[in-house]
Order: sequence, then structure tokens, then C-alpha cells
Amino acid sequence: MRKKRGSFLKSKYMLFILTAICIALIGLTLTSALPIDPVRNTVGTLIIPLQNGLNRAGSWMTGRRSTQKTADELQLENDELREKVANLQEQNTILTENTIELEELRELYNVDREYAYYDKVAADVIANDTGNWYNRFTINKGENDGIHTDMNVLSSGGLVGIVTETGPNWATVRSVIDDGCSVSSMILVTSDNCIVSGDMSLMEQGKLVLTDLSVDVSVSVGEKVVTSNISDKYLPGILIGYVDEIGEDQNHLMQTGTVLPAADFSHLDHVLVILETKNTGGTP
Repeated sequence: MRKKRGSFLKSKYMLFILTAICIALIGLTLTSALPIDPVRNTVGTLIIPLQNGLNRAGSWMTGRRSTQKTADELQLENDELREKVANLQEQNTILTENTIELEELRELYNVDREYAYYDKVAADVIANDTGNWYNRFTINKGENDGIHTDMNVLSSGGLVGIVTETGPNWATVRSVIDDGCSVSSMILVTSDNCIVSGDMSLMEQGKLVLTDLSVDVSVSVGEKVVTSNISDKYLPGILIGYVDEIGEDQNHLMQTGTVLPAADFSHLDHVLVILETKNTGGTP
């Protein structure tokens, strides 16, 4: 009980002292004769550090908001730049594709002029039956466009193959690179006959087999090989490709080798179909 009473008295005295100090300070501020500098210095000593601290805190908060705003602006700019880059890449892809297609069409136009004595119709390749090589494929033109079986098909390089099946608005083409497909051919510079065939073992290399060329014929690598006039399906004089390798067979009776096709059988988008067939009979 005494302890509680003593604590109460101490608090009462402390309150009295503080009240007296406050009254004295008020009186001092009202007295014009009292020097103000000591009071100002005392107040400054107490207030200025607090004010500086508040200023620093305010500056930190302002800087934080500014930094956050800058980060948001940078993120927005970054997103806009990414979108612009994506659009430019898309436009560049379209431009590249258009350039490639234009070049293919220009080459096809040159082939059309080279074989101007044949009536032709242009068609797009719409399906590839097997693998990466266009050994069998479908085009978007057919009987309604005058296309029938056994018509020869050209690409920007030269002979592609022959029409094997038709519908009203489509046709199937078998390429000369197809396994087992044989074309009666000849070496252009000498007019000597030979056979050019597709071969499964060479298809991945994009090459054809050359056989049945007389050992008496002098042939160099790079010589043109064209369709022969003795074929009953292929019109004469159409470029097939170029001699890639040549040598005698095991019996030393004939020359054999390989031919690099003029047509690119890994990329076929547009073709020309010659609107006539050869029906003279004889060898393929």
C-alpha cells in the first residue's frame, strides 16, 4: 500500500515540475527583453536533426516513386520494342518468301520461253506424297485445264516428271527421281543414247543413275543430258540434268555414272505442264 502511495506522489511531483517548466518557457517567449538566440539555438539543436531526418525520408520516398515510374516506363518501352521487332521479323520473312517465289517464277518464265514451241499451263504443287523429296506429288490443275496422263512436267530447272493420274482440278506427277522411273535420254553434245533412272540409294543425294552409254562415247563431267527422241512418253530435247560421274561398268561394255538433275527435287512449288503427249510407241 505504501509503495503505491509513494509512486503516486512521485508522478504527482513530476507532473508539477513539467507544468512549471512549460509555464516558464511560455513566459520566456512572451518576454521581449529575454535574448532569443539561446532559446533558438536550443530549439534548433532539438528540431533541426528531426527535420533533416524527415527531409531525407521524404526524398527517399520521392526517389523510390521516381525509380518505380522509370522502371514501368522502361518496361513499357521494352514491350513496344519487342512488338516492333516481332513485326519486322514477320515482314522480313514475308519479304524473303516473296523474293524466293519471284525468283522461282522468273526461272519458270525462262523455261517457258526456252520451250516456247510447246503449249503449257502453270500449276502449283499442293501435296507431296512421300518424304522430303518430291518423287510423287499433286498439283492444283487437272482435266478442266487440259491436263491428261503422260503429259511432261517441267520446273524452273528442266524436266520433273510425267502426269500419272488426273482429276477435274488436280493431277498426280511421278518424278524422274522416283525409284524405278526410267527415261530414254541422250548426251546433248554427242547425241548418244543412254538411260537415266531414279534410284532409291541415290535419292537422298538428289541424284539419278546413268546407264547403257556406249564405251566409245567420250563424255565429260558437266555435260548436259536431255530426253531422247526415241522415248514414247517424254518429248525430245528437254533438259534432265548434268553428268556428275562417269565410268565403265564391270564388264567394260558400257559406261555408267550419275546425273545431277536440273530440277531441285527438294523444293518444288511451281511447275509447267506441257499440254501434249508423245504417242509414237517404242521405249519408255
